[in-house]
Amino acid sequence: AVQKQDKEEELFRYIEEFDKNVLNFKIIGGDRPQCKNIQGDYRDLNEFGDGLKHYISIICSLYACENGYLLLDEIDNGIHYTKLDKLWELILNISKEQNIQIFATTHSKECIEAYARVAKKLEDKEISFIELGRDQNNVIKAITMSFDRFQDELSMDNEVRGW
Repeated sequence: AVQKQDKEEELFRYIEEFDKNVLNFKIIGGDRPQCKNIQGDYRDLNEFGDGLKHYISIICSLYACENGYLLLDEIDNGIHYTKLDKLWELILNISKEQNIQIFATTHSKECIEAYARVAKKLEDKEISFIELGRDQNNVIKAITMSFDRFQDELSMDNEVRGW
């Protein structure tokens, strides 16, 4: 999907923003993802860690879901908390460009706060934030929040990760 849409340059730019030690990304030998390090050597993507693999996977999935939906379970898995703003920025930008509706899950307060910061910065108010929790009868309930309510809950330091 990245190649079909001529988005290789964007992919390389996103990867470089994520990890300055990675200069390029290629599929070598048919199906072996490789990254070029700052020494100029291509290395197996596995050598760069789960975070980079997950990040590249999200980018490629976004380009493969044009005019559709993307489900991202535990979106922050393997991603260092300092990279979460970049992750959300690329997700929101690419999803808008590609007309994709994102469904993302997380238990991470840092990930939720990063999303809130980036959505506010980009003025992306087209969200619903859904918090799942159990009521006094142990029945799972969903609380749906608008962008403004979600921002208010976070600004009051209220818990939004369920109960």
